[in-house]
Amino acid sequence: MTKEEKEALEAQKKEREQLIEDIKGLIADSTKDNVSKEDLDKKIEEINKKLEPLNKKEDNHEEVKALKDSVEKLLEASKENAAAIAAMTEEAKNGKPGKAVSFYDALIASVMEKKDIQGLLVDKNDDDGKRKSLKDYFTEKGNQASPVFKVKFPVERLARKDAVDMLESNIVQNYVSTIRLTELDPQRVGIPLTIYPHVLDWMPSKTIKRPNMSILVVYSYTDGSGTKTEGSASSQSSFLFKTTSFPAFYIATYLTLSDETLDDLEEAMEEIAITVPDKILDKIDGYVLGTAGDDSSAIAGILTANKKTDFAATWDGTIAYATTVDLFAHMKLQCEGNKYKPDAILLSPTDVTSLSSRKDQMDNSIVDRRVVYSPIGEPVAICGMRVLRSTSITANTAVVVDSKQLMLGKRKEMTMEIGYNAADLTEGQKTVVLKVRLAFGVRDKAAVIYSSAIDTDVTAITSA
Repeated sequence: MTKEEKEALEAQKKEREQLIEDIKGLIADSTKDNVSKEDLDKKIEEINKKLEPLNKKEDNHEEVKALKDSVEKLLEASKENAAAIAAMTEEAKNGKPGKAVSFYDALIASVMEKKDIQGLLVDKNDDDGKRKSLKDYFTEKGNQASPVFKVKFPVERLARKDAVDMLESNIVQNYVSTIRLTELDPQRVGIPLTIYPHVLDWMPSKTIKRPNMSILVVYSYTDGSGTKTEGSASSQSSFLFKTTSFPAFYIATYLTLSDETLDDLEEAMEEIAITVPDKILDKIDGYVLGTAGDDSSAIAGILTANKKTDFAATWDGTIAYATTVDLFAHMKLQCEGNKYKPDAILLSPTDVTSLSSRKDQMDNSIVDRRVVYSPIGEPVAICGMRVLRSTSITANTAVVVDSKQLMLGKRKEMTMEIGYNAADLTEGQKTVVLKVRLAFGVRDKAAVIYSSAIDTDVTAITSA
């Protein structure tokens, strides 16, 4: 072999090695989140150009064939990677599916969806600043009511404001009160800090397409499993369900906005976001967690006869100096005896406070190891069950529940309408109506254990 041939072979070897390094670098680049499809395509084109002269040679080396296969696979991988990057970019732009946004952002989005309606939103830039205004839609265009704005859930409600008419004179910080914590404490994984959750925050739900929500409800359960002897029939177990319909009802509220507030879209939505969510969601809690209603004219709540089971003191007089925590533990046992796994306990703020205030004869606070407290001193779990604190639960009562057996049916998501009502025109105001249409059902009342009198039931399980 001549010197020239050796040099040519050495050059080809170096060229192949360089191509291998280039492809390795390209593969590494294709896994990066910030790489663009255009950059990848450009690098792939450069490598293909370098491969062309090698592919034409008759003595094509196996490494060259492997390189070609690598590039072809990389072309496919780069397409998939570019699609993933595009999806992530779109997701970041529009918000992750299912990710909660603030109620304020949800309201703004609901109005902006209708921005193409002629005259609905007007851009203004005057002494009051640059803004979008809804006011002219009524005062200048002569419209009596706005289109329906659909508020898309899930949302986070981060603050609470007393329900007041939101005239300009009332928009002050004095009305801001409870902070709603809706995340998990990163230092204590699994301990929820949600102190005042609404039922829409924690109860399972689904969208329904008809006026009634149909779910399977347990009406008979027989456990006949056992040892089967040779030549005999096995015992029968039955889990009988029937389809039951629960009607959906409108739950609505309204409030007043001044023209001064309506003239500024961002301010109007901010005031609605602060005041309205709790006002309407507290009303939903009242129906769903209440004792009224019969599913004919109003939602039958979780504490109506066919949706709950009363606590039965099976362990009468067996616990010395029984406490409310002992009662909750026995309510949990009753639910487990019904073949369910309770994961939550509903209590009134009064009973949660009493639970945290127990002291011994020396006035030292008593801490029950079955109660878990959050870093801010609130009981968040009792006997492994999450504490759900609600003013809709009557004091001196408690509900232990397997939340998976509950279901909210959303016939119509929350909507917002703005228009004239009564003396609004002469007084320079507009009325805002928010409403939602819901149904509520329980699959098996045996999954809901109710103590109608905590002190009485504690006495029942206390030994003399």
